Amino acid sequence: MADVFVSSLVSTILGNLNSLALREFEIASNLETDLQDLESTLSTIQAVLQDAEQKQWRSEAVRNWLRKLKDIAYDADDLLDEFAAKAFLWKARENMSSKVSDFFSSKNSTVFTFKKAHELKKIRQRLDAVAEEKNKFHLTEKVGDLEIDDREWRLTSSLVNESEILGRNEDKENVINGLFGSSLDKKDLSIYAICGMGGLGKTTLAQLVFNDERVERGFALRIWVCVSDAFEVRRLIKAVIESIDGSTCDIVELDPLQRYLQEKLRGKRFLLVLDDVWNENFEKWDGFRNSLNVGAKGSVVIVTTRIEKVALIMATLPIYHLDYLSDENSWLLFKQRSVLMESEEGYKRLESIGKQIVQKCGGVPLAVKALGSMLRLKRRESDWLCVKESEIWELPDDGSGILPALRLSYGNLPSYLRQCFAYCSIFPKDCEMDKSQLIELWMANGFVPSRGRRELREIGDEIFLELTWRSFFQDVTEDDDGIVTCKMHDLVHDLAISIMRFECYMYDNNQSFGSPKQIRHLHIPIQPMPPFSYERILFDKQHNLLKSCSSVRSLILGGICLTEANCPLKHVRALDCNMYQIPKLLGKMVHLRYLNIRYEGSTCINRIPNSFCNLVHLTYLNLSYSRIKRLPPSANCLLNLQIMKLSCCRYLCELPQGMQHMRSLKCVDISRCHSLKQTPPGIGHLTQLVELSIFIVRKDHGCGVRELKELDLGKELSLKELDNVTGSTEAKSANLIRKQNLRSLSLIWGKQAGEFPDNEEEVLSSLQPHYNLEYFRISCYQGLRFPSWLIDLPNLVSVELDQCKRCSHLPPLGELPLLKVLKIKGMDAVKCISSEFYGNGINPFPSLEELYFDSMPVLETWKTVEGRGNFPRLQILVFRKCPELIELPKFPTLKKLRIGKRGSGLFCPYPGSLEIHDLSGLTVFPSGLLQNQTHLEELRIASLPDLKSLSNHLDNLSVLKHLGIYSCHKLEDILEALQNLNALESLVLVGCDHLVSFPGNVNGLTSLRVLNISECDRFTSLSDRVMHLTHLEEMWIWDCPMLNSLPAEIQHLNALQKLTISRCDGFTSVPNQIEHLTSLCELNFEYCIHLMSLPQGIKSLTTLKNLYIRGCPHLEKWCNEWGGEGWPYIAHVPRIQIFANDKACYSKRRRSHGSLFTRFGDWTFGLASKLLKCKPES
Repeated sequence: MADVFVSSLVSTILGNLNSLALREFEIASNLETDLQDLESTLSTIQAVLQDAEQKQWRSEAVRNWLRKLKDIAYDADDLLDEFAAKAFLWKARENMSSKVSDFFSSKNSTVFTFKKAHELKKIRQRLDAVAEEKNKFHLTEKVGDLEIDDREWRLTSSLVNESEILGRNEDKENVINGLFGSSLDKKDLSIYAICGMGGLGKTTLAQLVFNDERVERGFALRIWVCVSDAFEVRRLIKAVIESIDGSTCDIVELDPLQRYLQEKLRGKRFLLVLDDVWNENFEKWDGFRNSLNVGAKGSVVIVTTRIEKVALIMATLPIYHLDYLSDENSWLLFKQRSVLMESEEGYKRLESIGKQIVQKCGGVPLAVKALGSMLRLKRRESDWLCVKESEIWELPDDGSGILPALRLSYGNLPSYLRQCFAYCSIFPKDCEMDKSQLIELWMANGFVPSRGRRELREIGDEIFLELTWRSFFQDVTEDDDGIVTCKMHDLVHDLAISIMRFECYMYDNNQSFGSPKQIRHLHIPIQPMPPFSYERILFDKQHNLLKSCSSVRSLILGGICLTEANCPLKHVRALDCNMYQIPKLLGKMVHLRYLNIRYEGSTCINRIPNSFCNLVHLTYLNLSYSRIKRLPPSANCLLNLQIMKLSCCRYLCELPQGMQHMRSLKCVDISRCHSLKQTPPGIGHLTQLVELSIFIVRKDHGCGVRELKELDLGKELSLKELDNVTGSTEAKSANLIRKQNLRSLSLIWGKQAGEFPDNEEEVLSSLQPHYNLEYFRISCYQGLRFPSWLIDLPNLVSVELDQCKRCSHLPPLGELPLLKVLKIKGMDAVKCISSEFYGNGINPFPSLEELYFDSMPVLETWKTVEGRGNFPRLQILVFRKCPELIELPKFPTLKKLRIGKRGSGLFCPYPGSLEIHDLSGLTVFPSGLLQNQTHLEELRIASLPDLKSLSNHLDNLSVLKHLGIYSCHKLEDILEALQNLNALESLVLVGCDHLVSFPGNVNGLTSLRVLNISECDRFTSLSDRVMHLTHLEEMWIWDCPMLNSLPAEIQHLNALQKLTISRCDGFTSVPNQIEHLTSLCELNFEYCIHLMSLPQGIKSLTTLKNLYIRGCPHLEKWCNEWGGEGWPYIAHVPRIQIFANDKACYSKRRRSHGSLFTRFGDWTFGLASKLLKCKPES
């Protein structure tokens, strides 16, 4: 059942009819009478809309009438919007430059008025007919909407604090006891299924278990993944990896994804929660489960599902069937959500009714919470009776599974809340919705009602809180950057879809839809497709859909670009898409309020057409990452623009000079626009501005720091070219000390000595920020000392001192209680880290976790302070270009040390991980650098182009597990250096030109599990001693052109599970003995252009699950399913991927030292998915 709610739209139209701009337009255009008649008819209809919207649930005729009315209302709204735009342009022409004015004067206003008057007449005629039709439904007039008491808006504590969970303690204990049963400790992997109907609290129960202290202590890894109805193995593996790493995984191919996941899980007892599983395909589940069978004994997967068949397919333990809440707990939950107090008047009467309402909820917590929240500020007995006796309880089941309580809770929302909620169906199930984006989209579509002079975003924020409180939104989280996201329960999402079924459509290749002309909000997401198989038919289908949806108001494009060919969308108000160039037709989207052009890696927008100024309603503009150099002069006409995001536009060199007239601007994000030379004069006139990421100081009028005086700026601010500030008086005029909402501040002087170098100390002293500041950076400061107020900023968590070349002493930063990250770079005059650095506190640097020193050419000594706990939490320490510093203090909590660029003389007892890189001129390691490092488990040596020998330097590393050597082209004794590394589990050798064979005479690598040999131009063979690597599980050989085959002794690698040969031009054959690799699961060949075939014995590899071939033209023919000679030998492999030889994908070249490390740097350390993100700090 698709509900139709039109009252919010009608209210918006009536509000617009009374706007000042439109009144002026109607008088000038002689349309006053027609518009007044339209207002009168709409007001008559509005009086019965509340009754009509309630009766539609049992009357198809009323629902159809509402649908006709809504279509007319949309057309009227668009027409009034065009009137308002024209009125705005006419009024603005008087204040425009002649160039811009000419642009508008070319329009024929008389023709426009005549044409629109005719459209208005047709709309009035259609509306009169609908108004006449309403009489036959006997609708009752009701005054006003279901407004919410203003007190509700301030009940906001539920946003971050979940209400207490009731009635699930016994369930929690039962599940936890099941996880720690004695039998599970003997099993490699157990699957525990929690099964129950939607809304019962399966996810809540899993969260209670997941966050229990006993579970946290009992599992080395805890991973949470929301699965939903899209069970796609590659997506799930990426989701698991991202849950573990806490960052995005960029790997696309399945095989490396599986390898990396197994590296993360291997040997660890883990708990994985797969929430909301719908997949009934055993093969898909089995394919995913195979990636998990590497953990320690006692590892568990918890599955939550509504479907008994899913639980039966997946579970290896008895299924836990979640029961309904008891009547007692249901009532307690209802009281909690409705804030019903026993002491209040009329409690007994409400209690009796409330318990009957709770019984109707059937013990489903989601339903109880929804209705309890709805009634929390309704204390009239009649309101509660209305809910109890609602006809919605008696509606026949339409098969959607939507709880009547949810529909009832929805129906009792004010119209604007109903509209805001239902709009969310444009997003996919289990999607994390960005709160800020959601509010912007609501505003663009006119869903947020105006309330006097209050900001619409503030009201939108309150709507978000209200929907959260009423359980329409859940899982509200805020990340470190302040970005708030939420989700919708799948039953709630189903409700939204049922309401907006005809108007809101998210493209699914397998899903049908109604008339494209009915679609008002369209989302075409990126379709999950295998690599290189993006079907043309799908592409055409999406474009045809786009062209046929002529009434669309919201358009979100994830998979296709907006072009001139598919851009007839004149009604669009919110546009979120990727573009190669901005179509000229975009200027005709006069209704557009929200424009977000996303960066997809190939975005090449480099200019904005002048027709952009037609978008006079635009309030939100995001062109980040584009290649534009400037905005057109007509951009100054965007007088309604409030948010302008231009971050990372590296070619942007200037902003519009008349920007001071854009008085509606609240946010100007120009961060990382490194080509920007100046900010326009008169920024101080933008009194509503609360976010300005960069301000470039100039001596010109209107460009000094005094422009910031009256601006209440927040978030981050970078003040550049501070050498143009004449003295303390001007510096104080910036009024930074009053900007209490500012969280990040960078003070940057010019790279060359300024005109007033002697004044820089007093300038810096007068730029004191508010004590709320959290992130602070000083760069290119030429003073001799730092201001005393630096230690009076108690909330600082990050400080960076960069290129302060004349300062000879470090400030007492040890007194900052919350400081976590400290970066000190380019301080040429600092010779000693003394007690002054620690400050006067008893416990200096109590919170510091990361400490970086870079380019400190005369730093010689580091003095410790006896009797005080120094750096009690330090985990990462980095030294680069500190040639004179020899010895470091002891840091008991240190986990990682990085030494680079002339830091080879450093010595530091170190417990865990060490990186040494970019030390040119170093032929042998200094004695002592690796001596006594008996606890070292990870070692990376990269880009030491002159290093010749490692002999005797690795002998003491008795517990070393992971070793990577990259771009050490002159290193001659690699094999000798590996002799005694008995604990080594993973080894990466990249760009080692003297490596000819492996493992040579090395017998000690008895623990080696992962081997990667890459870009070794002289490497010709694996020796017969490879047979001694009996624990080897994964082997990669990449870019070794002299390798022509594998030795017969490879047959002894009984533990080998994955073998990859890639980009080896000379590789011609695989030995027959490969048939003895009884554990081999994956076999990959990439760009081995002379490899003709595989041995027939491959047919014996019954464990082989994946065969991947790309860029091997002869082998591709041999393996072809249709007539290939080798197909009978590989047909038994469950998953075979063969891709045509794509020469564009293969470019044989020697990579630079840095990119070598980038590609392979973290392979042995379990970070295969980060191959393009692991470049060491430079």
